[in-house]
Amino acid sequence: MKKARKYLITATILIVILVLTFSTIYDKESWKVIGENIKSLNYVYILLALGCSILYFVCQGIYMKGILGALNHKISLIRGTFYAIIEFFFSGITPSSTGGQPIQLYYMTKDGIPIRKSYITLMLNTIYFKIIIIAFGIYALLFNGSIILESNLVYKIFFGIGFVFDLILTVTCILLIFKTDLVKRIFIKLVNFLKKFKLFRKKISKYNIEEVMERYKEEVEFIKTHVFTVFLTFIVTLIQRLCLFSIIYVVYRSLGFSDYSFFDLLAIQVCVQIAMEAAPLPGGAGLSESFMHNLFVIIFASKLADVGMLLTRAFNFYIPLIVTGLIILIEYLYRKIKKA
Repeated sequence: MKKARKYLITATILIVILVLTFSTIYDKESWKVIGENIKSLNYVYILLALGCSILYFVCQGIYMKGILGALNHKISLIRGTFYAIIEFFFSGITPSSTGGQPIQLYYMTKDGIPIRKSYITLMLNTIYFKIIIIAFGIYALLFNGSIILESNLVYKIFFGIGFVFDLILTVTCILLIFKTDLVKRIFIKLVNFLKKFKLFRKKISKYNIEEVMERYKEEVEFIKTHVFTVFLTFIVTLIQRLCLFSIIYVVYRSLGFSDYSFFDLLAIQVCVQIAMEAAPLPGGAGLSESFMHNLFVIIFASKLADVGMLLTRAFNFYIPLIVTGLIILIEYLYRKIKKA
């Protein structure tokens, strides 16, 4: 009950932030322009944007299935995709997107996946994502640096903090894969912390920490010897992130524009993503909209910046957040009915 109340409070804060953001960015005239231009959209591109959103979750499902399969624990693509849905929703409603992976870990453990396998799977996913975002960030700086230079000081500061944060996190995660003794010390502290909570205490008490860590070392070595699987799952993660980052370009084309290339708009989306990660807000709400709006004035005709920003955020955040929330609720109710 307390946990549900906490997420309800966070979701309420998210809604309040969005309402305040929209009331600041959009006035009565803006909504009129949005209404007029949505009618004239190229809906082939809108369907493509929706397809990109769906493919984002399916790709992470393929990743989960692939890595866990390499670790000798088979899951279905549907269940792997459900873990992706969990990660997106809880990242979207928690500050700095911190809630996604812990809840993923909880559901995976609940489904009988050994914690060491879940840990490696989620850790690799984080490493992949951070490597991709840093590589795209460097690309943006080298070939689209004007995007950052033309933005205001606040945005530059957030971009810098976000970039350094991602770099540090990537190095830390890589160390946690290769420095198993360090992982052992962290794992013991994590276990002792989780034992304080009734929700985890009973589950954790079943495990022998020394045995778990020995098996963890074996799993890490197993992953290191499966270079091809690691390479393939990295490519799948790259495609997954490109799906999400491509939505901005698809929206741009749906409004009839073609002056900027796919890579120009990819750079803008990546820069916004990096800046968002420096802000302790659920889903980067408010900050993302503000940064996007400032940058969209440059690439869209100024009167269509509002439309572009609203549609981009609709397909890469608002709609997926609502749909994933409903799926999690349905799954929860189904389990309850099944137990009854």
